[in-house]
Amino acid sequence: MTTSQVEINIDGLIGPTHHFGGLGVGNLASLESQNQVSNPREAALEGIAKLETLAGLGGEQFYLPPLERPNWRWLESMGFAGQRQDVLQRCLDEAPNILSAAYSSAFMWTANAATVAPSCDTTDGKLHIVPANLCSNLHRGQEASERRDQLRTMFAPISNSQVHEPLPSVVSLRDEGAANHMRLCGLNGQKAVHVFVHGPIRGTKFMSRQTELASRRVANCLHLRNEDCVFVQQTQLAIDAGVFHNDVIAMSHRNLMIYHEHAFAGSESTVEMIREKFIAKTGLPLIALGVSESELALQEAVRTYLFNSQLVSLDSQNQKQGMELICPSQCEASKTVQALIKRWIHDDANPIQSVRFLPLNQSMRNGGGPACLRLRATLSPEQVKSLSTTFRTNDSRIARLNAIVKHEYPASLHYSDLARLDFAEHATTTTQAIASIV
Repeated sequence: MTTSQVEINIDGLIGPTHHFGGLGVGNLASLESQNQVSNPREAALEGIAKLETLAGLGGEQFYLPPLERPNWRWLESMGFAGQRQDVLQRCLDEAPNILSAAYSSAFMWTANAATVAPSCDTTDGKLHIVPANLCSNLHRGQEASERRDQLRTMFAPISNSQVHEPLPSVVSLRDEGAANHMRLCGLNGQKAVHVFVHGPIRGTKFMSRQTELASRRVANCLHLRNEDCVFVQQTQLAIDAGVFHNDVIAMSHRNLMIYHEHAFAGSESTVEMIREKFIAKTGLPLIALGVSESELALQEAVRTYLFNSQLVSLDSQNQKQGMELICPSQCEASKTVQALIKRWIHDDANPIQSVRFLPLNQSMRNGGGPACLRLRATLSPEQVKSLSTTFRTNDSRIARLNAIVKHEYPASLHYSDLARLDFAEHATTTTQAIASIV
């Protein structure tokens, strides 16, 4: 009998310096919110509530603590050295985008942290993880080595695992992790097809954040078989409409894939290619739900982030087919999206049985929904048991996280606050307090 694999979710905690810097290339929500007053306390509490909700559904839920910000070493590498108060003020006056980037809490979107291939998929039987280089954006490239170190710490107890170096940070190797990757598999988590989504070589309004060369190199580093991989291209139409990652226009879980008609170049022929490869690999039908422009306009899909919803198995222990759709509350407010979800739930041909709406307003205003906030990894039951409990969600950690956020996170953050040394120092000590939770 084949052992069922277990999918774990790893959420990134939102840091005390969460603000609206407007630095996300092609991210309309980020651009529209630029320089508005943020609420780091609300943002973090919403993220923790999501952790608690997912853990309550019976899944294996983990988290990564916030990275320390501001990133003083990164500022020094940009030529801002000296007394720290002077550095902050000079950076605000001379290069406010760099100051914003040094404070960025965008690491909370762990879907961009890495791409993962489980042991059951790889040619050497190892769990492979490739951290994303995130070199498309000023504020995110600094995360690559930091997340690599966190992931190495987290997965170190698994002997047959390898956390690689990120790809070189050059324009032709732009890699933004699992947000541009879908793993379609059988109900027991085995026999998978990996779909890597990249943008066109040249953009029009916005450049793509994932290149084909990067996707192919990541697949190679993951030790995946060529016949188990599909490389497909995003449409420029979607990218220019604000679809900066595939997970803004398509989602998947096990043998279910939901996509907008403007998601992939070649559309139905591309989906048919994925379907044929999946059937050949698993012997099972692929449940591919297409959404037409007439059913849901591309603009509305981007505004509500329907496709950035999180699909989870209702019974993770028995790997039953039933799934729940975890949506941002913006989907609940859209009559068009509501009608679409109700149709899915009432359709016996697909496994979605229920929907849950979560308020993630601060994250959404910066361009990230439920799926952005988590990295998925498929492990064997033995590998899950061997993971350090330090990163695992439980009631005690949830309570301590909530206490720190409620007492130490600011309820409002203005852009000018980034130039205050007292705020910078408090943010650092608060982040260290979270990291010290055991």
